Amino acid sequence: MRRYRLWLKAKVLQARQRFVRAFRSYDRTQLLEALRALGVREGDAVMLHSSYKPTHGFVGTIEQLTDAFLEAVGPQGHLLMVSLPYRTSSLNYLASYRTFDVRRTPSMMGLVSELFRRRPDVVRSAHPTHPVLACGPRASWFVDEHPRCLHPCGPGSPFDRLAEADGKAVFFNVPVATYTFFHYLEHLVSGRLPFPVYTAESFRLPVIDASGRTLEVETKVFDPATIVRRRFEVLESELRARGLIRSRRVGATLIEMVRVRDTIECVLQMASEGRFFYEMGGLEVKPSAPEGGRRGGSPAAASDARLPSRHNDERRVSMEREGS
Repeated sequence: MRRYRLWLKAKVLQARQRFVRAFRSYDRTQLLEALRALGVREGDAVMLHSSYKPTHGFVGTIEQLTDAFLEAVGPQGHLLMVSLPYRTSSLNYLASYRTFDVRRTPSMMGLVSELFRRRPDVVRSAHPTHPVLACGPRASWFVDEHPRCLHPCGPGSPFDRLAEADGKAVFFNVPVATYTFFHYLEHLVSGRLPFPVYTAESFRLPVIDASGRTLEVETKVFDPATIVRRRFEVLESELRARGLIRSRRVGATLIEMVRVRDTIECVLQMASEGRFFYEMGGLEVKPSAPEGGRRGGSPAAASDARLPSRHNDERRVSMEREGS
């Protein structure tokens, strides 16, 4: 019976692939048109979350798919992807930690991310739990500070730089819940919550950087008790209600996009109203502004400016977010 079910499943998949090739396939030009319609422009900084399957309809290889996104942002733009080296939680990953090597440790975020990592013009941040890949003329600017970030997705991280660059997140055949920038939003509101976002202790871990040197990186880890409180659907519903998530279909593919500064604005306004993307369970919300920053700094100014900068702090369903 099991053999028959596997045979039947393979036949259904083959039939679906033939249908998509015949009626719902699309090429690089059509993909570029869809990205332009979504609002991706030359010069943009785009963090791509993606899934590649024959049943999605793209006519081409993974490398050609990546080339299309690079063409969309142009020679002055930047393409970024997360490259977490694990599929569980950060804490579980660190329990059996092997030295993270920027050059050799594979990305566990799918083939698109892993093949992007192997490109000679792509740089990777030397952070053990949330490394980010970047390609473009200022790629190093996005990733160089990451080893010095106590909070893996907070101030100084590639996520902070993405916000500063007025970046966009694109979801290619994956749910919006794969939004790894969510962790940056968590950091923004962390000081207003009646529970800790991070574990009390930090971890000092060896990391081998792109030049082969061994660094010691100190990082906080997301608290397991807080992870189970997360309710990303609360944030997604708010973003959709405000019309901040744009969608476009091409062939059998769904592409969605959000501007990261719009999500920051949304979260800060929600926080000012005492609304958060966690199960609060009747807990009292702290009235203070969020704490954090570049080791002792404060992102409170971001509440006024509504935007972070170098001077203003701030699974799957998402396997990327559960890497947390």
